[in-house]
Amino acid sequence: MLTNFLRSFMFQKWENLLLLHWRIPKNLLDSTIPKELSVDLHDGDAWISVVGFRLTNLKIKPMVQIPWKDFNELNLRTYVRDQSGRKGVWFYSLDSTDLLAVLGARTLYGLNYRFASIEQTMESDRIGYNSQTKFMQEPVAGEISAKFSKMNKSSKVAEPGGLDFFLLERYRFWSDRYFKNKLSHATVRHKPYEFFSIDNDRAAYRGTLFQSHRIDEPVKKPDLVHYSQGFSVQASAPYWALGIAGQANHM
Repeated sequence: MLTNFLRSFMFQKWENLLLLHWRIPKNLLDSTIPKELSVDLHDGDAWISVVGFRLTNLKIKPMVQIPWKDFNELNLRTYVRDQSGRKGVWFYSLDSTDLLAVLGARTLYGLNYRFASIEQTMESDRIGYNSQTKFMQEPVAGEISAKFSKMNKSSKVAEPGGLDFFLLERYRFWSDRYFKNKLSHATVRHKPYEFFSIDNDRAAYRGTLFQSHRIDEPVKKPDLVHYSQGFSVQASAPYWALGIAGQANHM
């Protein structure tokens, strides 16, 4: 009973996801992630991504009846594995328009959420997210966009072993919060991405997201671009909470 409660601790929907991905030399990332993790590679390449989306229908146990307003997010992430070989995501930062969500996620999960103003643009031929952090000594800007005019007409699901699968099908994330000398982590569950591929020359990024984490800003177009209309997601409680409850082995 308690295990089920903690494994399905949070419900939400991710909508209109735009994901811009760049190859990046592994050595540029090694020092930017915790020592307990290693950069995950696909065919010898490390990857880093900027992801924008709208989060809706958020419900958190045990207060699932309390309504939560929808909000936008823009995050910078890379792909990692732990010492047991489990694959997942390392979030450098997650910028959000919901201050309560920012405070809650920072406190509960230890994630680097930052309060921001994020404008979503949805048009018949274009999607974009334009973010500016608030309450920071040096505000961080991030803007991504893509045009649908050269998008594949039908969605697809990633094939295991391929690059699309490597970048999209990630069901675990770590955060810089420790319990019993171990990094905290949590898991998510959702159906496989149904995504569209967009020509990279129809996408754009600008801002200081990378620079805010001492990573060089991209000087070229993204190597790969995905768009997904969205899906429902279940998220677990963080590892430390399951550890206190004696359920950590179930993670």
